[in-house]
Amino acid sequence: MKKIILLIISVTFFSPFWLVGQGYYNQENFGNRSILLSGNVTGSVDDLGLTYYNPARLALIENPVFTINAKAFQVKTANVENVFGRNNKLSDSRFEGVPSLIAGTFKIEKWKNHHFAYAFLSKQRTRLNLNFSKEMDEDDVADGLGEVNRFVGDFKLDNKETDEWFGISWGTKLRDNLSIGVSTFVSIYNYTATYDLRFATEGDVLGVDLFNNEINFGQSSYGVFWKLGLAWKLEKVDLGLNVDLPYLEVFNDGRFRYQRFLSGLNPEDEDFQYYDFENLETKRKEPMGISIGMGVPIKKHKLHFKADWHAGLSEYSRILIPPVEEGGEGFAFKEELNSVINFGLGVEIYLNEGLNLYGSISTDFSPVESSANIFDLVEGDDRDANFDADYMHYGLGVDIKLKKVKLVVGTTYSTGSGDFGEPIEFPNPGVEVPINDDLSQVTVTRWRFILGLEIPIFGYDLEVK
Repeated sequence: MKKIILLIISVTFFSPFWLVGQGYYNQENFGNRSILLSGNVTGSVDDLGLTYYNPARLALIENPVFTINAKAFQVKTANVENVFGRNNKLSDSRFEGVPSLIAGTFKIEKWKNHHFAYAFLSKQRTRLNLNFSKEMDEDDVADGLGEVNRFVGDFKLDNKETDEWFGISWGTKLRDNLSIGVSTFVSIYNYTATYDLRFATEGDVLGVDLFNNEINFGQSSYGVFWKLGLAWKLEKVDLGLNVDLPYLEVFNDGRFRYQRFLSGLNPEDEDFQYYDFENLETKRKEPMGISIGMGVPIKKHKLHFKADWHAGLSEYSRILIPPVEEGGEGFAFKEELNSVINFGLGVEIYLNEGLNLYGSISTDFSPVESSANIFDLVEGDDRDANFDADYMHYGLGVDIKLKKVKLVVGTTYSTGSGDFGEPIEFPNPGVEVPINDDLSQVTVTRWRFILGLEIPIFGYDLEVK
């Protein structure tokens, strides 16, 4: 019996660690070389990642070309120590696709001094789908529950979060070496999750006992992000400033369903709860951010520096869930973020006319004070389901220049570690499970493998210099 308990607890406890990208600001990067430079390109971006990092650079770059972050995959591994005892450890890995960018430039004949670009990027695209079903054999059941002949447990977790951006960037020169720019992105955001936990037992004396606990929610938000850029191109340094304005929400909608059924026990222990709410008020908030950067040429090589600040958010309700009982309180689904400052360094090394080498490092400190997720709804206000870790990101790759095409190949590595205070509890107080009271230690690593193309279309041509 203890085997099934530990397996279901392991899945339930372990699943939040695949959601750790939520709330961070440097988990995703866009633009082929910008990815290898870990996004440290606010003052020196020279690919169409500028639509995201600094639209003012659009007016200073010669012959920007159509860009595809064609293929990007990642291997993500989490190791959890001190889970059910001081010497116990869990580990799991996943292989999956990652968000990407498609961008290009265009001109308007009447506005010769103005430069334009379009971009389609997946700002966030995460999916976690876990299913677990197990019937214990006769020996395990006899040892675990005495009079119970059969025991079946089912667990399902389906969590999906997407944020697709569609935008246009504009840039123009104020002077030969000074430019301004604006990017306007329309965001289509959807967040859904289902938590479903079921148990069934059958015994000679007690008969059939059933337990079912299911929670389902959805949040949709459509709105606009603006990025304001300023860029200087000096003799010995490139400078840049980018301001991310707070998210402007135009449309929102939410839903929430809760059910909890327990039957087959004593009448006073049985439970029947079902609530289904549609068209709920929701809020999505993204704070203001400011990034400054510089690019420093050293002969044919170049250094890239960046520092960025993001404001905090006071506690607010992501979904306003009505009370399920008259005079009671609704489920809490709240979020709170701290302000953070991050830093980064990138190196671009010239090897020959057709080959450059890139390397980078950047910080990604957690802003999460409290983060709304499905586990807050499962356990209520008295349980901390947040994983709070600071990340380091590293990038390494090459830029291969051909006559008509640029090919960017490389990899990035990310690692973060932290404490996870309280695992999800098994809803059967009559069974003792050897869970240690000490904090569990979590380490998450991520490898990404990137293949990007830049193709000269729309009248642009690329020549090797």
